[in-house]
Amino acid sequence: MTSDWDRPDPDRLCTAVNCSIGRPAGDPDLGRARQLGLDRIELWWPWTTPEPTDDQVDDLVGELKRRGLTLVALNFWGGDTAGGERGVLDVEDLSPRHLDAHARLAGKTGADKFNLLVGRGGRTIPPAQRDRIARVADSVTGRGLGTVLLEPSRSPGEGPADYPLQTFDDAYDVLFSTAGTGLLVDFWHLAGTEGTAGIRTWLERITASRQLPSHVQIADDPGRGAPGTGRLPLGDWLAGLHAAGYTGDVAGEWVW
Repeated sequence: MTSDWDRPDPDRLCTAVNCSIGRPAGDPDLGRARQLGLDRIELWWPWTTPEPTDDQVDDLVGELKRRGLTLVALNFWGGDTAGGERGVLDVEDLSPRHLDAHARLAGKTGADKFNLLVGRGGRTIPPAQRDRIARVADSVTGRGLGTVLLEPSRSPGEGPADYPLQTFDDAYDVLFSTAGTGLLVDFWHLAGTEGTAGIRTWLERITASRQLPSHVQIADDPGRGAPGTGRLPLGDWLAGLHAAGYTGDVAGEWVW
């Protein structure tokens, strides 16, 4: 018998879809979920400013409700990502007004997973940068909103070499010392930094320790396409993840 996990179809592997990837900043494609028969979505920061007005936030909340969509995960503002920034915490804190706007959107939608780009600046994280990460987590946990996600990420063969969180160990180093944070596993990114062997070892590790990720994303390689368009054994990895006890969302974050 063939299980759902053996099939590469995106609608069998995913419970949510990212509506921001491949789109201009501030212009997510909210129609993607319905194309996959889903109603759960995640968004990168959905405006070109870190400090939208309350009306802008409420308009987005209304549009999500009109479409019957549930926001499950949301990025913090990451700076000028098109210009190469990956967060700003290497140089400054996220502003109080940004944290308030982020909290307003999360509170009105029920989203409880929040991806934080920590800033570039080198392969190690100095104390000041760690403190800024902790202040974001404190803001989220203090409001009872959910979990700040830390994602090891460097595009396979691409991406900024000076981003400090690239491997599982990089992320765990910060996670274990920062309350209110959880691991975001993006198998496409990790295929480029850990490789198939490293992902297999990590799956064995979490099976033994039950230190499960808080959120999961998938795309295939090469091309960051939909599952089944490339070489990655995404079905096998997800099967291992669920066998280890993971019950959270699997979000498709591929280029449409």
